[in-house]
Amino acid sequence: MCRTKSYRGGAMRDPGMIGAAFIAAIGVATVAAPAFAGDTLTTLASFNGTNGAVPIAGLTLSGGTLYGTTLYRGAGGYGTVFALPVTGGTPTTLASFNVTNGAWPEAGLTLSGGTLYGTTYVRGANGDGTVFSVPVTGGPMTTLVTFNGANGASPYAGLILSGATLYGTTSQGGANGDGTVFAVPISGGPAVTLATFNGTNGKSPHTGLTLSGSTLYGTTYLGGSSDFGTVFSLPIAGGTPTTLVSFNGTNGAEPWAGLTLSGSTLYGTTLAGGASNGGIVFSVPAAGGAPTTLVTFNNANGAVPYGGLTLSGNTLYGTTYEGGAYGDGTVFSVPVIGGTPTTLASFKGTNGANPFAGLLTISGNTLYGATANGGANNDGTVFAVTIPEPASWALLAVSAAAGLLLLRRRRCAKA
Repeated sequence: MCRTKSYRGGAMRDPGMIGAAFIAAIGVATVAAPAFAGDTLTTLASFNGTNGAVPIAGLTLSGGTLYGTTLYRGAGGYGTVFALPVTGGTPTTLASFNVTNGAWPEAGLTLSGGTLYGTTYVRGANGDGTVFSVPVTGGPMTTLVTFNGANGASPYAGLILSGATLYGTTSQGGANGDGTVFAVPISGGPAVTLATFNGTNGKSPHTGLTLSGSTLYGTTYLGGSSDFGTVFSLPIAGGTPTTLVSFNGTNGAEPWAGLTLSGSTLYGTTLAGGASNGGIVFSVPAAGGAPTTLVTFNNANGAVPYGGLTLSGNTLYGTTYEGGAYGDGTVFSVPVIGGTPTTLASFKGTNGANPFAGLLTISGNTLYGATANGGANNDGTVFAVTIPEPASWALLAVSAAAGLLLLRRRRCAKA
């Protein structure tokens, strides 16, 4: 070991001690994980009925603009498509639903080029919902698909785009009335049924799909061996869904949201089940197998996670519809390996209430989402949550300490 040496009547300080003292002086104990005490929630918009109400879907980000849907109100009375600057302000209504062109858009939007694509839960020509498109600048809406029961009905979920084809799910309809997976050309045309659910292999998918290679992944809200829902996979060409997980209450129940894929692992949420029956965050191999419970919600740390997850680095971010400090829901984070969730924000009505969707967009260190209720008019909000990045002083401290440690080793080698 290299000890301190006499230097002009005193002790020459150990360079390692200098690094430690420097770190202590700027108040940095460790930099392994950033603290979240300084996280901030900003309300970017409050809906007022005229410009829509009850935004229950996630948001789509393009450049400096957020795009989304509201379930109710607007000029036609049955929901809207809106645009909003990421800096906040008054939402711009791009389209209003009026029953004829669909009603009650439950899901978010998919953007391709200058066009937004989405679904409405009901109405259209046959009353069973639609697939639509609308320019990002607003203007006439185009109905790409009208569901009729036989080809599916009541699409809760949004769409994914691969090549020139849109893929999605309907929560009802199909051969057994338990929902379908469908495909439709981006230019419109008859919907192609890729799979029909029958209860045993799942029932009532409320979620969009995740695509990896030539395989689609998703969840069903009900069905499976215990009728608490499933995780399934399906070839993109269609066929019989493969059940990867059947939820049984203990390992979660009633997955409402879609899945996030990282490597060979799928991550998701169930809105019920788990140790406290407040829902869970889970992971499961994409090849199937027993799910791993990463988080159990207990109301204090949130409850009823309807929304899916956003992955950044090794951290999952999501929302809970209820629970937290004020009972109106939370924004949370949890490591991909699981553990105790960190509450990044608690909703309390004035800043929004009851986030239904997940944080489906992330930009830099900012997460964006919507609440179904609360805000200035209790018609819902769009919000942003800023996650502090490790302070530059902390990084400087690590660099200084590393340099001093290297200097120490060189001096020790000469001693």
